[in-house]
Amino acid sequence: MPIEDTIVARIDDLITESVQLASGDEYNQVKSEQQRQKCAAWLVSATNVVQRLCAVPDNAYRRHADALMAQDHGYAINQAVGEMAALLMGLVFDAKAGLISSIADRARAEIFDDFLDHADSYATEGRKNEAGVISGVVFEDSLRRLCRKLGEPEKGIKLDDLISSLTKRGELTAIKAKRARVAAHVRTKASHAQWDEFELNDVRATTEFARELIASKLDA
Repeated sequence: MPIEDTIVARIDDLITESVQLASGDEYNQVKSEQQRQKCAAWLVSATNVVQRLCAVPDNAYRRHADALMAQDHGYAINQAVGEMAALLMGLVFDAKAGLISSIADRARAEIFDDFLDHADSYATEGRKNEAGVISGVVFEDSLRRLCRKLGEPEKGIKLDDLISSLTKRGELTAIKAKRARVAAHVRTKASHAQWDEFELNDVRATTEFARELIASKLDA
């Protein structure tokens, strides 16, 4: 399941859970200590999701969620659950309008940057095979993710054909397409353990190109 679908599914689950937790007694307070504890745990989970999605503290959703979490709700904590659930509904609406996809791209870009750092370390140590595997995987995933972002078919399509399609669209220049094919070569040979079919310089070029692809096309 794509990361954005996973995030939306988690928010939907939290909203569903909130219905029962937000219900109160005749004073609109929790009906039991057990409910209060579950509400507190739910608020932590919901706030965690919002904070992960909205990394910038000044984001409106983030500010509201942080403020709710900081309050001492006492036995009226069920009301806070209801308010947070309403906030999550708004977040899901924005997510389905494209917000989550861009957030997911940035999150993946950060993760892959760490992977590429490892590839650089392996390359520095002369461990060509390990560096080639990592940089090749990151390159292919980034290229296919770019295709999905542009609405370009990619499932079951070879890397070389994807590079050609992106070049025709103007997403890759002729020079970048040539560099992309070097990266595709490393990815293919490394995935089949054909270690003698690529050089350390090819791996370094793959890592560099993957970084550029992420920075220019996904982390924007």
